[in-house]
Amino acid sequence: MTSGIEKRHGGDRLRPACGRTPIIALGASTVILLMLAAADAPAATLTPAAARAWERYYQWAEARVERQVRDGKRFLIQDFLPAEQRAQIQSKLRAGEAWIERVTGIVPEHEHFAVPDAEIHHWWGAILVPDTRLPALLRFLQDYDHHGGKFADVEQSRLISRKDNHFRFFFRLRRSKAFITAYYHTIQEATYFPIDDRRVYSRSNAVRIAELENPGSAHEREKKPGDDRGFLWRLVSWWRLQETDRGVIVEIESASLSRDIPTAVKFIPGLSSYIRSTPRESMESALASIRARFAPPD
Repeated sequence: MTSGIEKRHGGDRLRPACGRTPIIALGASTVILLMLAAADAPAATLTPAAARAWERYYQWAEARVERQVRDGKRFLIQDFLPAEQRAQIQSKLRAGEAWIERVTGIVPEHEHFAVPDAEIHHWWGAILVPDTRLPALLRFLQDYDHHGGKFADVEQSRLISRKDNHFRFFFRLRRSKAFITAYYHTIQEATYFPIDDRRVYSRSNAVRIAELENPGSAHEREKKPGDDRGFLWRLVSWWRLQETDRGVIVEIESASLSRDIPTAVKFIPGLSSYIRSTPRESMESALASIRARFAPPD
């Protein structure tokens, strides 16, 4: 049993993890074996116990977001951090860089919590979109018919329905890292909650995730949700948007559920860290795509 939740704090400075074994140092035959082991990861099943653990974790995370955005004096995640760390974050954002950090502290201290045969990945990140106003950024984010190709993970997108500030949409996702590429059909729902003229937060929840078998071929089909390779079983994200004199600060907090790393793969040097880095890199890519969309032409 493992939860996959880190218990330490600290900003991720977008550097490679220390101690990672470079794949280029391995022999060609070893690399091929690693590729086959990762690509042919055995099927996994989302168990009721893992699903229940995810729901507990989601409720704790949702409650914390609600407390923070309704605080009255503070709104952004960085507003709740120590002054020194806030200064570091603001310096990076003004320099055009993203801040990415693992989320900790969701599970109450008195709770004994584990996720059987699965892992929870929880990250948050921030970017400053300079010289931009909140209405323009909202129009871009809510244009779900045209997200395909504008974000690296999103191959196709389609708005299914809209009622006021609630959106239901389809995303075809492609996630690739190391020797694994996975494709998904997802149905997601997003709701936007205006705080005032300069602040909005939203929640986006994948209500259906189906990994694809034989993607891009005549034999493409959806696998049964929860009965696949187990790389993405649950996905939720919370967005906080705040307009400032410099532009709009975008913060994304994202939690996802995957299978545990298979025993046959777990002890291959470096490979587990590659697999576990995908949620973080997807967030970094989304932030970069938003900033690039509004960057002035060269």
